Amino acid sequence: MNKFQVFAEFSRLNQEGSFDIAQWILNKIENCSFEKAKEIVKDLQHLKPEMGIISWIYSLLEKEVDITHIKKELEASLKNTIKNALEILNFEATITTISNSYTLFEFFKNIEKKLRIYILKSEPGGEGVVFAEKIRASTLHEVMLVNDSEMHIVVEKSDYILIGADSVLENGNIINKVGSKLLAIVANYYKKPFFVLADRTKFFEAKPKNSIFEIVPNGLITGIITS
Repeated sequence: MNKFQVFAEFSRLNQEGSFDIAQWILNKIENCSFEKAKEIVKDLQHLKPEMGIISWIYSLLEKEVDITHIKKELEASLKNTIKNALEILNFEATITTISNSYTLFEFFKNIEKKLRIYILKSEPGGEGVVFAEKIRASTLHEVMLVNDSEMHIVVEKSDYILIGADSVLENGNIINKVGSKLLAIVANYYKKPFFVLADRTKFFEAKPKNSIFEIVPNGLITGIITS
């Protein structure tokens, strides 16, 4: 495996969520030795230090947990998170969200109640455009793509806000795509519940190095639904 080719491909993953990136990493390293896999993942940590899930993968590789088992743990954690979210949020609602989260995608696919979903375009990067297309293609929910500047309009119309997270920190803060903090502030202003959907693989300390990520303080978060 050409390590530099892997880094070049990884650097182009700009619209994918952390679950998608974790699966991509595991597929890339599944035929490597533990030492080679650790070397690659440690370097990837430096490229995207905001993503706690990469640190989670590295921690398991240090214990020499095989890739097949890591993939199973990843899937199980996601499944349990979706199960818990469906128990808490199993009602018809109008929702606002941001960015492109595989965890939210699975929630929207599995909930049987009809939802109206406002998806912010999530500039820079436009991940929301990709996310809106995925939801429209896979569900019967009413999906509306809106400009980031219209955030306050759709939040006021929403029953709650639901976002994913790239990392959940020990103090209860989260790291997510830029715009998430403003979304939380606006939700707080309109007294709308602000929920974060994040499985346990995201619960690792991290720091936002890239300007497209930011910290959302725990005081703005109503609750974190996890596995």
